[in-house]
Amino acid sequence: MKVLVSTKGMEREEWLSWRRMGIGGSDASVIAGVNPYRSVFQLWKEKTGQGSLEEQGNEYTHFGSVLEPVIKKEFTRRTGLKVPNRYAILQSGEHPFMLADVDGFLYEGGKLCVFEAKTASAYNREAWEKGVPEEYLYQVQHYMAVT
Repeated sequence: MKVLVSTKGMEREEWLSWRRMGIGGSDASVIAGVNPYRSVFQLWKEKTGQGSLEEQGNEYTHFGSVLEPVIKKEFTRRTGLKVPNRYAILQSGEHPFMLADVDGFLYEGGKLCVFEAKTASAYNREAWEKGVPEEYLYQVQHYMAVT
């Protein structure tokens, strides 16, 4: 993997335009047909500049971003494992169309681990009681493939 671009201090619109340049983790479940919120057609429109980007204005993604530092801090408090911020969009060396904008990395037992922070509303309780929703598993699998 390589760092495609540093995102430290990057404006949101520029960040969104970089995400258009490849397939990211949140796109993987759409392509696999398991994302309940977006269709392959919507993704194609976003990537070709013919539609709005999925990250542009929804309460769930907004609060997910706002609460990410809180989740990291609480994770560290509970586990003792630190999750340093990673301000970069990463690109696969083997498959350059594959991008990753991970929430963080940490080391446990000498192994590099991907950290992905998620928030959920009470309306999604049943889905989470069954385990991690499938769309998030695809996202993390994609990140592991890139890194």
